[in-house]
Amino acid sequence: MMLPPWFQRNGSPVYEPDPALANRKIRLLFLDRSLRAVAGLMREFLFADIYAQRDGYLQKLDPRVKLLTLLAWVVLVSYLQSLPWIFGLYGVSLGLALLSRIPPSFFIRRVWLVLPLFVGIIALPAMLNLFTPGEAAVVLFPLSKEYHWGPYRIPSAITLTWPGIHVALLLVMRVGTAMSFILLLTLTTPWPNLLKALRSLRVPAIYVQTLGMTVRYLLLLSQIVQDMHLARKSRTLRPEKTRTAQRWVAGQMGMLFQRSLQLSAEVHRAMMARGYQGDVRLLLPFRLRPVDGLFAGVCLALMVFFVWGGR
Repeated sequence: MMLPPWFQRNGSPVYEPDPALANRKIRLLFLDRSLRAVAGLMREFLFADIYAQRDGYLQKLDPRVKLLTLLAWVVLVSYLQSLPWIFGLYGVSLGLALLSRIPPSFFIRRVWLVLPLFVGIIALPAMLNLFTPGEAAVVLFPLSKEYHWGPYRIPSAITLTWPGIHVALLLVMRVGTAMSFILLLTLTTPWPNLLKALRSLRVPAIYVQTLGMTVRYLLLLSQIVQDMHLARKSRTLRPEKTRTAQRWVAGQMGMLFQRSLQLSAEVHRAMMARGYQGDVRLLLPFRLRPVDGLFAGVCLALMVFFVWGGR
């Protein structure tokens, strides 16, 4: 078979990139940014499941022991009143992460990149002398005089106080340490085993099944959203305005809700056809071993030590 002449002709490349655009940042559109955020969420879920399959210390323990002990650590955090002891408890979570072969950078980033956005906003007003009086640490806004409105008083200078800073740090460290232990539980335990551990502790089946279905089909619905956007973008010839894209998103929300209802009905019929009777049973049995008892005993001794020293 002979190739056509135009195929054999050597010519200039079809596309020649402009060197001036090499270092130029491209701003993604509204839908593309949203799609990247959804894809990042899915990668987070899939990437976290990899740590549960590693040959670490917490991965080898019985899920019921991990659930009880790590939740006990969370309760202990709310009891402590001393910042040094809370820092020591946070060190325990970092040590468990290292023993479980979780990278410290990933573990710290997952907690402290989200924590300041939520807890920091709540803790910031407590640092001001408007709410927590005490010795001034930093003067923010000096005023000419004090102001009084009934029972309310604004001092002559708005400052950060040492008692307020202590209260804010106490709140932030408590939440950060508690989130670290919860993150250890979710990273080192496969999701089905965690749900089975909840059922073994007599958590009602309706709550456990709702939680399991929510996490599982949240990923599925996010994949549907990506497919819908990709199908629309493949039929679009030119970039759209942000308002037009937002209007399309608002219209597709109703369609996605309708598809989710249809999907839930189909899943329920499929489960009933396979013998579902209100509870999901896993074939993997739970067995308590000496290492589980040793871990629980060491955790109990450390808890007594922290309660005695950090009260």
